[in-house]
Amino acid sequence: MGNGTRRGVVLIAVLGLLVASVSPAVPVAVAQDVPPADDAYHFRYWADGRHDANYIEWWYFNLFDAQQNVQAVFTYFVADPANLTLYGVAQLVAVAYSPAGIVSVVDSYSSDSFSAAYDKADVQIGTSAIEVVDASTYRIVGATQDGRLSWDLTYVKESDAWAAADRITVGSVPWERMSWLVYMPRAAVSGKVTIDGQVYEVAASGYHDHNWGEWIFTDALWNWAQYSAPGFSFELGDFIGQPVGIASLDVQGRRTVFTKDQYRLVHTRWAYDGEDRQPYPVETLFVAEDPTTRLILTLRATATDTLRGEAPIPLPFPPPVAVIYEQTAEYDGWFQQKDPSGNWLPPVSFGGGGFKEYTARTWHGPASAGTQDAASRRPGPRAR
Repeated sequence: MGNGTRRGVVLIAVLGLLVASVSPAVPVAVAQDVPPADDAYHFRYWADGRHDANYIEWWYFNLFDAQQNVQAVFTYFVADPANLTLYGVAQLVAVAYSPAGIVSVVDSYSSDSFSAAYDKADVQIGTSAIEVVDASTYRIVGATQDGRLSWDLTYVKESDAWAAADRITVGSVPWERMSWLVYMPRAAVSGKVTIDGQVYEVAASGYHDHNWGEWIFTDALWNWAQYSAPGFSFELGDFIGQPVGIASLDVQGRRTVFTKDQYRLVHTRWAYDGEDRQPYPVETLFVAEDPTTRLILTLRATATDTLRGEAPIPLPFPPPVAVIYEQTAEYDGWFQQKDPSGNWLPPVSFGGGGFKEYTARTWHGPASAGTQDAASRRPGPRAR
């Protein structure tokens, strides 16, 4: 991290304009005691006979190997695990970005191919699995059915977990609620990733979080972002069209949590997805302030993969489709914090590679045309 006087002045000026418009801030977050069971399976705690068929849960992992220019995303996903709709599904989502291009695979399994523990995040989908070695160490293994991607990776937590959201409303009706746990804001990742036969031995940074709850998959849209460096992490979960959103900045164990009325998120450049007939952002400005911390950040997409998720049951009309733009991004920003005496310290710059997501809803594209078979009517993401 470095300093820069001119850019620091710009940062202070921009945030000075913001502070007058935000409401009183929540205090700096204290370290949370997050036991391994919080990262475990949650279905039985939500099952009450009302919206059980809409239950969704996933465990997400990524890695960023700057030295080899390899990034990857792995998600272990389940929807309607009790198969109440007869379209319950487990999915393994894998996206790899390398110098050769992007490989994106979404494999679907029957719901009975999924199993998970309630005391820790031991998860199984077919032969792919998450194994909890101890509270700070996970091993994830997996392979796509077409053989293009496989992985055997160990994640060692390097920063404290935090509970980002507890049953927040994320859709258009009150019962659509989600919880979000950032279990590894930053992790050391080691092991192997194989992409189209090319084996990469990685020693990289990574991240792991976990979402669960009950909602209609095509009804909750979000902006999400994540970046980390040694002693530093940033996460954002912003729900489009909803009053809820959470952003977090952790600097050497001092975590500041911004609520949606304390930040501004503006997409400043867009590209166009002709297949889905949707614009999606390729540059974003994020600005936040509370009484102790100021932050300005630009996110520039460096690669974009498109995933699509649809209604879980047959409909007599073309169903809506959730389009997930899974992106790697270059982060460039500044933060400024007060010292214990209440004086503002000089601004500090940061930057590097990370990840982001943007979601949209469409009724267009090949998945919403013609007759769909059961395999295409999945509530989770799938590659295009």
